[in-house]
Formats: sequence, C-alpha cells, structure tokens
Amino acid sequence: MTERSDLLRVDDLAVSFPVMGGEIRAVRGISMRLRPGKVTALVGESGSGKSVLGRSIIGIESDAARVAGTAVFTDPETGEQIDLLRLPKDSRKIRAIRGNRIGMIFQEPMTSFSPMHTVGNQIEESLKIHSVLSPKERRERCEEMLGLVGFSDPARAFDMYPFELSGGMRQRAMIAMALICKPSLLIADE
Repeated sequence: MTERSDLLRVDDLAVSFPVMGGEIRAVRGISMRLRPGKVTALVGESGSGKSVLGRSIIGIESDAARVAGTAVFTDPETGEQIDLLRLPKDSRKIRAIRGNRIGMIFQEPMTSFSPMHTVGNQIEESLKIHSVLSPKERRERCEEMLGLVGFSDPARAFDMYPFELSGGMRQRAMIAMALICKPSLLIADE
C-alpha cells in the first residue's frame, strides 16, 4: 500500500505487447514515487518506454498491451487511494480521474487535437465533463488558461483550429488543455 504522502506510487510496473512469436517488453518492472508539489523527471533514450508508462498509468494504452504491477494514486482532495491499473479503461472512475485529477501533455499535439474542432472547443471539453460551469464561464476559464500559457490574444486562439497554429502554439494549447481542470498530477511526455 502506498504511503499517504505519495501522490502516485508505481510498483513493479511492466508493459508488454504480443507480437508474432513472442512479445515486446516495453516497460520492465519500474517502481517510483511521486510526491505532491515535486517535479520528477524520468530520463531515457528514445524507445525506452517512457510514453508507454505514462499512457498505461492513465489507462489509455492500447488494448493489446499487457500491463502488470500497481500504480496507486492518492487523490489529494478525498484521500482515496486508487490503483489505476485495476480500473477498467472505460470505467466512470478512470474517466473522472483522467483529465481532471491527472492531466497529460502529449508529445505531438497535432495528433492529439482533432482538426475538426476549434482549440477552444477541445480545451473546453474537459470542463464540460468535470465541472458545472456555464458556457460563458467555461470560455472565460479557457481564455484565461490560454493567456497563462502564452497566447497574446486568447479569445482569438479559442476560435482557431489546430492547423492554424504553429507547432509551438499547438504545444501551448496542449498544455492549456492538460491544465484546465487544475490536476493534482501532470504527466508531460517530453
């Protein structure tokens, strides 16, 4: 069981993928503790499993992945300890945690954003799911966050499509989306 002071405690987490004639072991028994208010960096070469680890913790890794070990998240608001790896990927519980209590900044924002919806609509989606704010309040919160991550004209950025933004601005929009619900834990994939 995790110590109460840990925000996340990962023990012996392993992830493998079946392939013809065997398996690929992407993550091999990693253990770590993340403390509230601290920055923890996981360093490794390309292909060493860092992204797979992050996706596995929040329950969005491929259904083909075989995940073992534990990843116990202690919700700072409730004190509840939850083994994220034991939750069904589509359960109400993991969806309530993902994007709300735990945010993730993905490596390539163009593949994470839908080209069919504005940046503001996509950032706002988390607030629709995890809050009871009015449409006006959601837009205000989104514009405020876009300003905080460096957009000089947040109202204009809210109404833009991802392809209208430079790579750096898309990354800032991705950061705004990850932070909009003020998560307790933020996973940044690079």
